[in-house]
This record gives sequence, C-alpha cells and structure tokens, in this order.
Amino acid sequence: MINFKNLYYTWLKDQVRNNCKIKLVEDKQLGSLARCYCDIFNGEPFYETWTEEAARGVIDDYVKTDTTIWTPEIKEEVVGFLIATDTIPEDQKKYITEDQDRMRYIEEIGVLKEYRGQNIASELVRKEIINSLQSDKKLLGYRTNAMRYFKKDRKESFESAVERVQKEDREKRKNGKSIVIPQLTTEEKQDFMNQYISLLETRPDLDSSDSSKLFRGIGLKLDYSNNNGNYTWQEDPTGAMNDRIFPVIDLQKSGYTKTYYNKAGQK
Repeated sequence: MINFKNLYYTWLKDQVRNNCKIKLVEDKQLGSLARCYCDIFNGEPFYETWTEEAARGVIDDYVKTDTTIWTPEIKEEVVGFLIATDTIPEDQKKYITEDQDRMRYIEEIGVLKEYRGQNIASELVRKEIINSLQSDKKLLGYRTNAMRYFKKDRKESFESAVERVQKEDREKRKNGKSIVIPQLTTEEKQDFMNQYISLLETRPDLDSSDSSKLFRGIGLKLDYSNNNGNYTWQEDPTGAMNDRIFPVIDLQKSGYTKTYYNKAGQK
C-alpha cells in the first residue's frame, strides 16, 4: 500500500518514474488524448464502442468548461487521464448529499492496459488531491458502476451470494458468455444497494469497481452518499442496468489538511 501521507513525493513506481511525465493537458495533446480515451474504454473491462471523433467531442466539451485534465505522457504519447471539476453534473447532483461546494468531482480516470500496475493512476490522484487542497476543497467525489443486481437462488447469506455471483461473472466474461441481469423493482434495488455497500465496510475485496479499488489502495477511506439511511444510486438512463453509486472521500479524515501546500505542490 502507498503511504498516502507522503503527498509531496511521487507515487510512480521506479520502472516509469523517469519516463512518465504528469502534466495538465495542452491543445496539441488533444488528439493523442482522444485516441487514448478510445483505447481505454473500448478495451477491458469496459468494452464500449467509442470512435476517435466521438471521444474528441467529449474531450472538447470538458475543455470548454472548468475541468482540470491531468495526462501522463510516456515517449510523448498520452497513456491515461484524470478529469476533475468543481461542478457536479446537474443530472447527478441529487444523488450526492455532502457539501457540494467543498467537493472536487472526478469525472473520468483511466490508464492504458499496458501501463497499468505502475501507480500511474495513483500519481494522477496525488496530483488532483494537491490541486483540491489548494482550491480549499475538503471532499473528493466520483461515481462508479455498482455491482450488478442478482437474486439469491438458494439459502445463502448476502455475503456468500456476492462471492458466488462475482465468481460466476468472472467466468462468464472470460468465456465470452453474456451476463443476464434480472428485473428488480426500485425497492429491491435499494435494498440491494444498502446491503452491498454495508458489506463493503468489512469486505472491501468484494468491490467490483476498479476505481474504488484504486482509491482504497492508496489508503483512502471511502464513504458513500446516504439519504436518510438509504445509500444513493443513479439508475442507468439507457436501461442497461449499469447503475452508479457515489463514493465520497473526506480529505480531512485522510489527514491531508494537516499540511498546507503551495502552488508548486510543496510543503
């Protein structure tokens, strides 16, 4: 685990430390960023169908707003990105119950498959945490896929059912088989969310989200938006059951606000 208190030292692994440059995106890099965006989201584990033109359109929209885009470069090629903003998207505000004026919101984060495992994503987060603190933000939020819903098909605990279903899903993906998601009522989905997120407090290894694993891996405690005892979640408007949950990181609880950083990210 990375010592997250060493915020002013790089978290990159030695293999890429001298070759990987983290910087804010420049106009000349937008084409390379669009290609990287396609490669990441069209590949494992997302398997989406982005074109370079469509990706460039999304990135151009980000550039026009108040977003911050961090890019890691290796051999002058963009190999990942972290996109963050002070403005929570309008269609997601109602799902986040924390102090939104004090929150930095991560829209997207990703690294090309061949460069994963070198702490590049962690380094992007480190840069953004420093940026958040300099902007007097105390919370870091994002959204991520929820684990797919299921119905228990025999007498088993919720925990054992999660273990079983995740194992079955991994095998199906490995063998190219489709995953059937049952139709659940809104009440059944809410009950699932409450049980699943509560389970993650004691079994974070059962979190199917790569992004949540990343944040936990660098020593951050994840909380989740909660409305009167129910965890908030966003139902996928496409109907593909790709629903979202909203982890929130309190930077004060992580100890970051005990140290102040200047604009160069130094103590």
